[in-house]
Amino acid sequence: MDSIRESIVTVASFRRPDAAAEADLPAEALTPEGEIKQAQYDQIMQRLQHATDEVGAAVMVTVQDREVSMAQSRIAEEAAAKKALASGGQEVQFGTGISGKDWFRWMWSLTDWVDRKEAHPIKRPGTAQADPLPEKFTMALTADWGTGLYGAPKTADAIRGLAASRKFDVLMHLGDVYYSGTKKECQERFLKVWPGDAGTLNRALNGNHEMYSGGFGYFEDILPAFDQPASYFALQNDFWVLAALDTAYVDHDMDTAQVAWLNTILKRADLPRRKVVLFSHQQPFSRLDAQGPKLQKALKHLLDAKVITAWYWGHEHQCTIYDPHPSWGLLGRCLGHGGIPEARKDEVKAAPVDSVHAGGGGCAWRRLGATADSPGCIALDGPNMDMQKKSDQNKFVPHGFMTLEFDRDQLTERVHMSNATEIFTNRIG
Repeated sequence: MDSIRESIVTVASFRRPDAAAEADLPAEALTPEGEIKQAQYDQIMQRLQHATDEVGAAVMVTVQDREVSMAQSRIAEEAAAKKALASGGQEVQFGTGISGKDWFRWMWSLTDWVDRKEAHPIKRPGTAQADPLPEKFTMALTADWGTGLYGAPKTADAIRGLAASRKFDVLMHLGDVYYSGTKKECQERFLKVWPGDAGTLNRALNGNHEMYSGGFGYFEDILPAFDQPASYFALQNDFWVLAALDTAYVDHDMDTAQVAWLNTILKRADLPRRKVVLFSHQQPFSRLDAQGPKLQKALKHLLDAKVITAWYWGHEHQCTIYDPHPSWGLLGRCLGHGGIPEARKDEVKAAPVDSVHAGGGGCAWRRLGATADSPGCIALDGPNMDMQKKSDQNKFVPHGFMTLEFDRDQLTERVHMSNATEIFTNRIG
């Protein structure tokens, strides 16, 4: 096992060691800059504490915050470099490869590292041409999978099992390698675990966590490993055009160059003869989380024209299947339950079991009504049997993935548990 892959960084990892008494702090600690550094460190701890309070367990906790995620990556990498962690995951704390003898200077170094904001240049497609797909093809999709822990390696094995008789034509990750997608994390938590041998074409979308560290691991390691030229791309056959977007380089948005590229792809696609499917990391709308107003604005012309048949995304660590959008007609699917422990929501647990899709594998689909921002949906609820501690299993949403089967103008979508158990099937077309 890779020690960085096994590293879990929680708020306990940031607590000052007992030896770090105020009397032992150097003179720099009393300077204005030193006071600000300590206050910044305390703010990072506070933000992580809020997330930890929601989860209430010593598991991998992630925050949609660049500084917190960067600090977690740094602590995990320093701990792994100095002392191998026990197999199966271990909560990193001071003393586990991190010296507590000079806490203040270590803290100063950490906050300096977090403050760096360089970003790798975006890699764009060389042309506005979609790559060809066969008349019939299959895909396996997962999102927020880049932990190397819990359901992620089990999902990799399940995808390999489904591909034993015939490889998937496309394997796609919809983004987020944790904690902040550093080069080491992209290698250890993603590439070493990814079931690339189960797919003919492997593709990965950019996520906000990859961009927290500037996207260097994503652009310099993941894309070359997948022989993927750009962070957004298109695939098509005579019936479908699939557009995979980068909604993370400009956070939860798309710049004008990418929208222009997409417009050109769709202009050449001879719509409505071809149906349009979008893939992204972040959501255009949500029943259980924040909305995507910038994406809605960037693609308003396409949404209003109702040219999008389905849209698959991650970012939220839930599995949610939406009813047709009342204004745009599209079918939204969130599959961000790939590998991060996400606490079960009381609203979902209290909702009635769906009358059409009951679920399976010990889990249920629960029906949530529409809101002003979102159509109604069914949300997956039940225990996460991939958690090691039995006491944790009932706290977290189950992990899993999706498969898509395109047969001429028909699309069959399936949701699988991390052990490949099929719990949802739907046909579009």
